[in-house]
Amino acid sequence: MTKQYSVVGVDSVYYALVTQDDENGYVAGTPQQLSQAMEIKGTPAAASETQFADNMEHDIVTVEGPTTLEMIVPNVAEEVLAELLGAVYDSATGRIFDDANPTEAPYFALGYRFKKRNGSYRYRWYLKCRAEKPMEEGVSESDKVNLKTTTLKVTAVKTAYQFDLLGDGSRMSGVKRVHGDEDLAGFDGATWFDAVQQPSAGTPGAFTLTPVPADGASGVVVSSNMTLTFSNPLAGGREAGITLINLDTQAPVAVARTINAARTVVTLNPDSNLSASTDYAIIVHDVVDIHGQALTDAVYNFTTA
Repeated sequence: MTKQYSVVGVDSVYYALVTQDDENGYVAGTPQQLSQAMEIKGTPAAASETQFADNMEHDIVTVEGPTTLEMIVPNVAEEVLAELLGAVYDSATGRIFDDANPTEAPYFALGYRFKKRNGSYRYRWYLKCRAEKPMEEGVSESDKVNLKTTTLKVTAVKTAYQFDLLGDGSRMSGVKRVHGDEDLAGFDGATWFDAVQQPSAGTPGAFTLTPVPADGASGVVVSSNMTLTFSNPLAGGREAGITLINLDTQAPVAVARTINAARTVVTLNPDSNLSASTDYAIIVHDVVDIHGQALTDAVYNFTTA
C-alpha cells in the first residue's frame, strides 16, 4: 500500500456561477477566486440503518444528502458576496442593495485544494452550491490583536443533469462532487481551476477547432455567418474570446455571438453584410473546454467575394 500523508494546508478557493442545470445539460461560468482560504470543512448529511432478518444482520442501508461546507476566510469582497447571495451590486456607486431575498441567490460551483504533507494536492469541485449570509462581527481596536474572520456556509447538492459516469450509458446520475489527487496515476491538476471540472469517463479527447470559412478561404459570400465547431464542449462563458476583425480597417465587426445547447458550435452572425473584396480574421482567444484544456490562441483569415 502506498504511504498516505495528512492534510496540512488549504488554498485556491474558486467559484463559478451555474447558468444551466437541467435535463439538457450542465453549464458553469469561468472560475473566479472567492477569497483566501484559512479553513474548509465539508460534512455530508448521511444516515444508515442495519436491517435484521432471520435473527441476524441482513443488510445495511445508507443514504447521503447535501454536504455542508464551512469555510473560514479572512474576508469576502462585497461584490463577490453580493453575487453569491443574489443581492444587487451597483458598480457606479460601489454600493450593495440587499433585499433579504434568498430566492435570488444563484447556484454556483465551488472549488479548492488541500495540501498534503508530502507536497501533493487533493483537488475539489462541488458542482451545485448555494451560500448562506455570513454573520458579521467587529470589536474596537485595543492593545491586543483581535482578528475577526468570516465563516461562509455553503450547501452542496447533486446536479439535476444526469452525467454518463462510465462513458457507456450504464450509469447515468447527477453529480455532487468531482475530485482528484496528484498522487493518483493519470491525474493532472494543472488546469483544474481553468474550468469547473465535469465528469468525463477516461482521458478527455483532444480539444480541436474547425472554422468555417476555413483559414485562407476566398470568395466568401458577404452575407455568410462564421461557424466554429469544437471537438469538446466549451466551459461556461469561454466563447466570449471569439471575435471577428476587419483587417482592412483593423476594427472589430459587430456580431451576434451564439452557442448551441451542446456548447460545441459557436456562430458569429454579423449585424450587417460584410464588405466585398475585404480581408477578415476570426480571432480565437482564451477558449477552454469543460475539461480545462485550453486551445492555443489562433487567427483564421478569409477574404470576401
